[in-house]
Amino acid sequence: MKSIFLVPLFVLIAAGAYAQQCNCKTSFEWVRKTFEENDAGYAHILKQKGQDAYNMHNQLTLDRVKNTTNLDSCIGYLQDWVRFFRTDHFRFTKTASAPAPPEFKIIHDSKFSAAQFKQYLDKSTDSIEGIWESPDYTIAVRKQNNSYTGTVITATAASWKPGDLKFDMSADLKTGTRYVYGNKSSAAIAIKKIQFVGKGKTVLQLDNFYLKRPLADVATNEYYRLKTSPQPFGYKRDSNTVYIHINSFNYESKGAIDSVLKSLHAAIITTPNLIIDLRDCQGGSDASFSNLVPYLYTNPIRSVMAEFYSTPMNNQMWKDIANREGLDPEEKKTYLDIADLMNSKLGQFVNIFGKDVNVLTLNKVLPYPQNIGIIIHENNFSTTEEFILKAKQSKKVKFFGRKTGGALDVSNMIEAKDPAGNFIFEYCISRSLRIPEFPVDDMGLHPDFYLDRTIPETEWVDFTTSILNAK
Repeated sequence: MKSIFLVPLFVLIAAGAYAQQCNCKTSFEWVRKTFEENDAGYAHILKQKGQDAYNMHNQLTLDRVKNTTNLDSCIGYLQDWVRFFRTDHFRFTKTASAPAPPEFKIIHDSKFSAAQFKQYLDKSTDSIEGIWESPDYTIAVRKQNNSYTGTVITATAASWKPGDLKFDMSADLKTGTRYVYGNKSSAAIAIKKIQFVGKGKTVLQLDNFYLKRPLADVATNEYYRLKTSPQPFGYKRDSNTVYIHINSFNYESKGAIDSVLKSLHAAIITTPNLIIDLRDCQGGSDASFSNLVPYLYTNPIRSVMAEFYSTPMNNQMWKDIANREGLDPEEKKTYLDIADLMNSKLGQFVNIFGKDVNVLTLNKVLPYPQNIGIIIHENNFSTTEEFILKAKQSKKVKFFGRKTGGALDVSNMIEAKDPAGNFIFEYCISRSLRIPEFPVDDMGLHPDFYLDRTIPETEWVDFTTSILNAK
């Protein structure tokens, strides 16, 4: 199996020699102009950090981009430039017309045998070697020389065959490469984070790719499920606790979230404790969490509105929405009226809602659940943070975990296409009326119970349960 290491090395060298061409200086000038003229958060951060700091940042960026012709490197520099203003709520996405790197060929070991590997494991004393599973793969991990290889035993995708190399990583677990093959694209991706989770090294994390051993303990299996499930899920965890994990508030997830709530409704309203686990829930649509609110409601909930920045480029969005198929005449007129209002106030922030604060009042407070623990961490942004702001007003709710990522003050991203056609740049057109008194961006929202590093993430649910059950 020695050749399995030589082929990836060749592939990586070949990939490094290939350059997707672009004029990065021109792209930077366009991104800067687009952002300065249209982004809702630009002026506020510029006032905070000062023109001198901004001028220095621009010069440093210009020095980096002026001789750059590689598209991937260029996009990285542009991302760094925007981070002067915020760490999230912007995006660069390569277009289909952007120059594409050459396809990688599948790295295959024709001599691989799952049966022989299992026989080999009977004599292995290495703590990492073994058979690892994910929802889509069964992987044989074996140490050879100074590396570990992850070879496919089974896969749900037809493009993967037994003997194909899924990943490799150095023996010290500091570096690695994950291979992605598909019908339309393929890539060798450098792994930034390699770590084991759970008792006895039972879950292996390679960035956002998770594998587990078949004999993981209950808490580790629960953690693995929340990290790999594509859908929200929940169950009655014990006689006092209902547990729900929501992985996304995207509008497309609303039906699945509502289905989980419907299936557990009888249990939720008769059980003392409810845990809502929001780990890796990055945002989405407010509509997706609307049916959670009655369970946590104890008093009127105040939500501060946002105002939209009016520019010709930003205002085109309202006309585009008005022209969508399926809108009834009244909806179409509403969006066209907003477009007219925005165009009459160019260069200004406009509150299209007619009020600064919305107050939600429900007609009853549910006796159960009595205590609600919401688990949060640094991978929560945007709409998830909006839900957190609402939930913080409930007398029933306590938050557990780590502070959120902080991406809420400016929102409502729209797209602008690079004139060269290489990428789409998304920026924000609205700003919360909380600003400047109550900023969230880059600062995040903090939990009531900070779960420090001595509490493994596999034990966060158990810890939350113990606090909710405390007398």
